Amino acid sequence: MLNSKTLHEVLQYSVKTFANNPLMAFVGDKPITYSEFYLKVQEVQDILVSKGIGHQDKVVILGENSPAWSIAYFAIVDMGAVVVPLLPDFTKDEITNCVNHSDAKLVFVSERLNPKTDQDAYSNIETIIKLDNLEIISEKENLSVGTKTIPTPEDLAVIIYTSGTSGFSKGVMLTHGNLASQLLQIHHIWPINEKDVYLSVLPLSHTFENTLGLLTGVMKGASMYYHNKLPISTTFMTSVKIVKPTTLLTVPLFIEKAYKNIIKPELEKTAMRRILLTSSLFKRIMYRKASKMLYETFGGRLTFFGIGGAKLDGETELFLRLGKHFPYAIGYGLTETAPLVIGANPNQVSWQTMGFPVLNVEAKIMDINPETQEGELWVKGPNIMKGYYKNPELTESVLTEDGWFKTGDLVTEKAGRYEVKGRLKNVIVGSTGENIYPEEIEMVLNQNKLILESVVIERNGKLVAMVQFNPAELEKKMIIYKDDATKAYDHLKKDLLKAANEKLNRFSKLSLIVEATTEFEKTATLKIKRYLYK
Repeated sequence: MLNSKTLHEVLQYSVKTFANNPLMAFVGDKPITYSEFYLKVQEVQDILVSKGIGHQDKVVILGENSPAWSIAYFAIVDMGAVVVPLLPDFTKDEITNCVNHSDAKLVFVSERLNPKTDQDAYSNIETIIKLDNLEIISEKENLSVGTKTIPTPEDLAVIIYTSGTSGFSKGVMLTHGNLASQLLQIHHIWPINEKDVYLSVLPLSHTFENTLGLLTGVMKGASMYYHNKLPISTTFMTSVKIVKPTTLLTVPLFIEKAYKNIIKPELEKTAMRRILLTSSLFKRIMYRKASKMLYETFGGRLTFFGIGGAKLDGETELFLRLGKHFPYAIGYGLTETAPLVIGANPNQVSWQTMGFPVLNVEAKIMDINPETQEGELWVKGPNIMKGYYKNPELTESVLTEDGWFKTGDLVTEKAGRYEVKGRLKNVIVGSTGENIYPEEIEMVLNQNKLILESVVIERNGKLVAMVQFNPAELEKKMIIYKDDATKAYDHLKKDLLKAANEKLNRFSKLSLIVEATTEFEKTATLKIKRYLYK
């Protein structure tokens, strides 16, 4: 229901309207219907009430994507309690910090992640329940009886932690009103319907997959499928063939790797193909053929391939644009904005831009640099968070009295479209005062087929690139220098440095390239945890 003000109203409407529609299942299983889903929600609510959970009490969910996860989520928010979804890849210490900081009284935990829980370290937890089968793992004695209440738009629905590090726990508070308004905004960008089928790839505990996937799908009567095997990377294409999704939500790295490791090598397989790619006409023809094959590989039913979480590599996006057949869409937002504030559907995308502000969101650029026209993006709208849990000082630093949220992203705007240049906190100030955006240098580096990923940092006033090599391409190069590996590495890094600097402006040129010996640590949306490498 598009005029819903709370997630309670969303669920009640959908259960009644789409009662017999298939809702969700593991890939390959028969999905439960909306009415069957609601019976399970009520079962979980009865357990929550019996364990003392009432209005605005905090309940943690720690588990992999599954129907059980979604049932627990809706059971909590529908009865007026607050869900605290934790990312599965949080460490044991991070989980403990978040559980304690959130003041949660009850934890749902999957069997696989149960070893990460430590009840002895929890200060407020009264009950721990196995998410998979609702078995009571532990509980305190003489628990009071809770209550089910109908939430208001102003009530908290969720507290989302983007980091669990001790001393830096930052819980984003989103209300029922925030999330309900976001569902309306998403509908205005791309109206899905009950025939749509989602394949869930990103963690449900992340607001991107949660809001644009789970909540939007339930609102419109769609169905969704979850992987029941780990790791997803090795089972994904099998799941795609089974589900044939119409809708997929993912992050840039996902499609960038597919282009760089599969599509691009095939396009450049022969000398003749490489020559043909220099012609704009033949380039379009070859891209469209490859794009159509990619579309069929994804099941042949895709209508919406949403990309968010970071900026998409320009070369990869050029392939998608010229290829025509692959319906990609671009979105921009943050956990604090529930998350979408700027977006473009497959019919609106424009190369390297995020799109337009969503319904009822105002955007403005502050402290604009007169030379570059870049400035910090501020946004205002009904989907902006209530604040950071138990952190009024941090809240005041990003939310103005009149409701503007300071995103911390530097952007430019042209004809209503916005383009992200980089994070304000990541900007490196050059020796003569120029703003240097490491993300833009990394895009240049990552276009080289020898490099999988990179991080650009400042060291002693110089720009240094840490790179992770592509093993397959590296092996080909090393054959030439098989008797002297050290010489090979030195030669490769010099070549990479020269190639990159030829494409970079004067103040963005690199001084050194070093190899990252292990894979870069990443967030849930596969962004590199840049702060670890400074």
